[in-house]
Amino acid sequence: MSSLSQRTATASIWTIGGKFLARLLDFVSLLVLARLLSPADFGLVAIATSVLVIIESILDLPLTQALMRQPSPSEEMFATAFTLSLLRGLAISLLMMVISWPMAVIYDDSRLFALVTVLSIAPSMRSMISPRMVLFMQRFDFKREFALDLMTKGSTLLFAAGVATATGSYWGLAVGAVAGPTAAMITSYVFAPMQPKFSLSEWKRFQDMISWNTVSQVLSAINWQLDRLLLPRFAGLSTFGAFSVADNIAGIPYQTFVGPLLRPLMAAFSTVEDRRNLVAAYLKATSAITFVAAPILIALAFLAEPTVRILVGEKWVSAVPILQWLCLVSLLGLPTNIVPALAMVMDKTRSLALRMFAEFLVRVPVTVLGIVYFQVAGALGARVVAVLVAYAASLVITKRLIGASFAAQLTSFCRPLAASLPMIAFLLWMGPKLAAMPAGFGLIVGLTLCGAAAATIFWVFALLLWQILGRPAGVETIVVHRLMPRRNGILTS
Repeated sequence: MSSLSQRTATASIWTIGGKFLARLLDFVSLLVLARLLSPADFGLVAIATSVLVIIESILDLPLTQALMRQPSPSEEMFATAFTLSLLRGLAISLLMMVISWPMAVIYDDSRLFALVTVLSIAPSMRSMISPRMVLFMQRFDFKREFALDLMTKGSTLLFAAGVATATGSYWGLAVGAVAGPTAAMITSYVFAPMQPKFSLSEWKRFQDMISWNTVSQVLSAINWQLDRLLLPRFAGLSTFGAFSVADNIAGIPYQTFVGPLLRPLMAAFSTVEDRRNLVAAYLKATSAITFVAAPILIALAFLAEPTVRILVGEKWVSAVPILQWLCLVSLLGLPTNIVPALAMVMDKTRSLALRMFAEFLVRVPVTVLGIVYFQVAGALGARVVAVLVAYAASLVITKRLIGASFAAQLTSFCRPLAASLPMIAFLLWMGPKLAAMPAGFGLIVGLTLCGAAAATIFWVFALLLWQILGRPAGVETIVVHRLMPRRNGILTS
């Protein structure tokens, strides 16, 4: 088990490292584009990308997950995965082109016709990424995925910033959105060569997982994108642009730290056969993800005002309260992110569909009524309600899947939150001081030092709490063993 933990930790370091550098490139891209373009430009592109995300989510196929369940995938399985992926990508592209004109009519903006048509190229590029990349994941080798992330984001940044600088228009965002997947597709065949072959001979290997996953994806897409479709109609492009930018910033911790951990965790779950060890692995995973992401989300919420001013400028200050609430939503939703990996490994995707349905029943009416009457505030309130419902459903599902008690699940989530309390007190003290500083180099230095001090306070108290509680199994053990010599210090004795 310790060997598995070490392999998972090493794989996580590579995936998190790649996503961190990729998000750093996203930061640079956001900095450049937010100063070149207006909130209305971001709002326009966000309408198109929201529709694209919904369609891609609805038609998502868990091909990688299905391949990872096979100890030695055959060439016919790779060919079937490639064919299914390509058919999906072409269907999405065609559907986006078909609805581009109705979208322009619905939102009363003729620019959406050409914009949506160009963005429809992106899913076709993503669909042709080499399915043989899964072989490296099965070996806990995520170095190539690290490089793939950098290639994707680097291409997005270069093309987006170049076009935006040359034209001063929203086309920079659109071109970048297509350039990244294109670069990823080409690079994947350098790392995992294969001759594309069209075949559906191994369809039955994917059928069961795809059926329930499709139901889950339809419900998930509606749950998490409905507010992005309704807000432009009731709040205007500029307000929606601020919401979109805040949502992008709030999503960076997930994309950088939580999302990258899910693939190594899925690989780890797939190697655990004993139920007791699987419970321990799941609780460790919950604790690890919360320890990594919670302090970042909390710090981002309390330091939202100086962060927004530094990153995107004074004209985006209206995004500050939105960012704070979205960080809270992301924080509450951290434990729910692990359930899909567990359910897919156990071939229990039906449970995910039931969870999404429960969330759907609550979220849709709350979101519609909230946005109609309260606009952005209503959308944020609906997200808070929905994430609480999702967490409650996840507790029940996890107990039924592996037998983990509610108390054990809550403890694995709450221990990192308890370790955050001294950091929160520090941020409450420092936040107003940073908010009073003018934008400039001094504010950048102050925010950096404050963030570093907050992280130090968090980890010192986390390790102290871990020691007081009897050094329970968790991410603290890995941190101590990697950073402190075993022969020195009380903590590792």
